[in-house]
Amino acid sequence: MLTVILVTYNRPVEIRRTLEALLKHLKFSGVLRWHLADDGTPGEYIPALLREYPELAWSATTTKRQGWGANVNKALNHPGMTDLIFLCEDDYVVQQDLDLDAGAALLHSTDLGVIRYDGLAGHVGLSLRLCEAETALGRLTYLELDRLNSSHLNVYSNRPHLRHRRFHDCYGPYPENLSLGKTEESYAHRILDQAGPGIAILPSGIPQAFDHIGHSRQGTQEDSLFRR
Repeated sequence: MLTVILVTYNRPVEIRRTLEALLKHLKFSGVLRWHLADDGTPGEYIPALLREYPELAWSATTTKRQGWGANVNKALNHPGMTDLIFLCEDDYVVQQDLDLDAGAALLHSTDLGVIRYDGLAGHVGLSLRLCEAETALGRLTYLELDRLNSSHLNVYSNRPHLRHRRFHDCYGPYPENLSLGKTEESYAHRILDQAGPGIAILPSGIPQAFDHIGHSRQGTQEDSLFRR
């Protein structure tokens, strides 16, 4: 089983575009569950989505404007959360098919923690190591991100990725009460500074795979609620 966590706050148009694209392009042979991690959007935001897509196996968590870290931490700790999680923010619209079967097979057959599906565009300076693994799908080739020799901070990124529970069990919860950028930056530093499960991409994982459609809230009043 695999749970898709949609991380959201008050993007009613964007989240529907994101969800429709995921429904079209996610390729997974197992059981898919869906979880909404909402940071306190007022009104009928979450109930409306649940009513609109009743065919999906939904669960949901809500935080009260506590920021990205607290929102995702609560979702990851939701009772019954699966070992495999595909994490995607509410404004990343996938443009191509995503083979989650291959990513899941790698996570089950290696000690990797994350398979990035976002495409590495924009993260110039990452070093990659070509690897192979025997999996339930046969021998798979993948590229592991080299933490020691990469000059770019974001070996880890909040951008769309498939993860195993061992990843957050090892590296711990996200920092809370920080702005969005500081949350990601702090966690990315933790990945570089601490030994633990690695991060990889599939051979198709270098070109950009998502259209980032949302208007950024970084540096706005909403983001500054969590800045310190």
